[in-house]
Amino acid sequence: MINLRTFLILTLVFLAACASEAAVETFDRQAMLENITNQLILPSHATFHTTLLDLETATEAFVADPHADTLTALQETWLTANLARMAVLPYRLGPIDDSLLHNRLDKRPPRTAFIDETILTGEEALTDAYLEGIGSTSVGLAAMEYLLFNPETGNDAVLAAFTNAETGPRRLDYLLALAHNMPPKAEALTQIWAADGDNYAQTFIEADMDGGELQGSINMLINQMIADLEEIISSRLGKPAGKRSNGMVRPDLVEAPYSEASLPRIIATVEGLQTTFNGGAGAGLDDYLDFLGAEYEGEPLSEVIDAQFVVSLAALDAIDGSLETAVSTHPEQVDAAYEELHTLLVLLKVDMPNHLGITLTFNDNDGD
Repeated sequence: MINLRTFLILTLVFLAACASEAAVETFDRQAMLENITNQLILPSHATFHTTLLDLETATEAFVADPHADTLTALQETWLTANLARMAVLPYRLGPIDDSLLHNRLDKRPPRTAFIDETILTGEEALTDAYLEGIGSTSVGLAAMEYLLFNPETGNDAVLAAFTNAETGPRRLDYLLALAHNMPPKAEALTQIWAADGDNYAQTFIEADMDGGELQGSINMLINQMIADLEEIISSRLGKPAGKRSNGMVRPDLVEAPYSEASLPRIIATVEGLQTTFNGGAGAGLDDYLDFLGAEYEGEPLSEVIDAQFVVSLAALDAIDGSLETAVSTHPEQVDAAYEELHTLLVLLKVDMPNHLGITLTFNDNDGD
C-alpha cells in the first residue's frame, strides 16, 4: 500500500512530466506572427510605396511629354501599383483600417460625374490641400484609372483628351496631382507598422490590443482574410456575374471597368491571401493547423486549404479575356471560378476557425 509521502512524490513527478510535455507541444504563435509581420506585412507595404513612387515618376514623364509610349508606360506602372496594393489588403487591421488611408488610395467606383463636371472644369488650383478636401472617390488609383484608360475608343482618345489645347492642361494637372498625392499616404501606412513610427508591428506580434492574448491578432487577421474573400465572391466577382441580380449579368459592376484590370486585381488578392495563409516561406496558419492535427476528410486541413487556393487560382486564370466580357461570353468559366472560391471560403470560414478557436465577425458582404 502506497503511503502518503510516496503518493505525493509520484503526484509531483506526474505533474512535472505533464508540464514538460505541454511545454514541448506548445505552438509558438508569437513566432508565427513575427514571421508574418517581418516577412510579409512590412515588405509588402514597402513594395506598395515603391510602386507608387514609380507611378509618380511615370506620370511626370507622361505629363512632360504626352505621347503613345509614355502613356503605355504609365498605364503599365499604374497596373503594377494596383497589384501591389492587393498584396496589403489582408493587413487592414486595427489602426491601419481606422486611418482610412486605404480609402484615399483606392476607393471604387470613382465619382466620374464630379470629376468631369467639377474638377476638370474648375479653376481652383489642384494642390494637395484641394485633393484632401474632396471625397475619396475622386482621388487615388481609381480616379487615375478613369483618366488613363478608355476601353471603347482606346489610347488615341485618351491622348486626345490630354493634348486638347483647351482642356488638356487641366487634365494633366489633375493627373499629376493624383500621382503626387499617393506616395505620402502609402508611406503613412508603412509608418503605422514601422519600428521608427507607431510600431504597430510590435503591438500586433505581442497582441497587446487584446489583453496580451496572442489569439487576438490571429483573430483579426483571419477575419480580414475571410472578409476579403467574401468581398470577391459577393461583390468583385459575384455582382458582375449576376449572383446578386437573379442571374442577370452586370459587366458594368466590375471594379476596374476602364482598365479592364478587374480580373488581375482579383487574382492578385487571392494570391496574397494564400501567401498569408502559408506564412510565405516561414511559419503560417498552415503550420498552426498542422500542429493541432487538424484534418478534413482524413487529409491535413492545411493541405486541403492550400490545394483549394491552387484550384481557385487556376479557375480564375482559365477565364478568357477580361472579366467585363467573360461574364457574357464565357459565363461557365466565371461560374466555375465562383464555385471554387466559395469552396475555399467555407474552408477558411468554417473548418479553419473550428480548429483554431477563432471568433468570427460578420459583415454585409457575407458570401455564404
